[in-house]
Amino acid sequence: MTSLVPEQTIGATKAGFDTAFGVASKALLGFEKLIELNAQTVKATLAEAQELAAKSLSRKEPQAVFAVQTSQLQTAVQKAQAYWTHVNEIVSSTQAEFEATAKTVFKQPAFDTKAWFDNLSKNALPGVPGGDAIAAMWKASFGAAGQTASAAYAAATKATKKAVETAASEA
Repeated sequence: MTSLVPEQTIGATKAGFDTAFGVASKALLGFEKLIELNAQTVKATLAEAQELAAKSLSRKEPQAVFAVQTSQLQTAVQKAQAYWTHVNEIVSSTQAEFEATAKTVFKQPAFDTKAWFDNLSKNALPGVPGGDAIAAMWKASFGAAGQTASAAYAAATKATKKAVETAASEA
């Protein structure tokens, strides 16, 4: 007995799962980088606060305490700018990886839903009673779903670019 599911369909499904898990891994890697950056920032901030407190307490005159705190403020602004630059780099590289993956997936012939359903209807449905009606329904339903997915991808790409631009302008 031959399989109702063509090998091309099985391969496309496997490739889809591989892509989904690859994208999830890239997202997790970006998230890990942000967590690591935040942990380093908190550790450095605590150490600097302790050092500032020690310097401030060792000064006898109020002007000396004020001078120490003023110099630390300038350093803090520079460090905040460096932090947001690093966040922007992580987000941008993760976005670039997502875009590259999405472009690769959308260029694959297996992603062409019309061709996929044409292949399925030719290989799996000819001997099935009412197979032509089923194939027509699938083509109409999933063709519309494919167009919706393409529109959603375009909207997500636009929103991601806008978020990166906003983060970059605030850095």
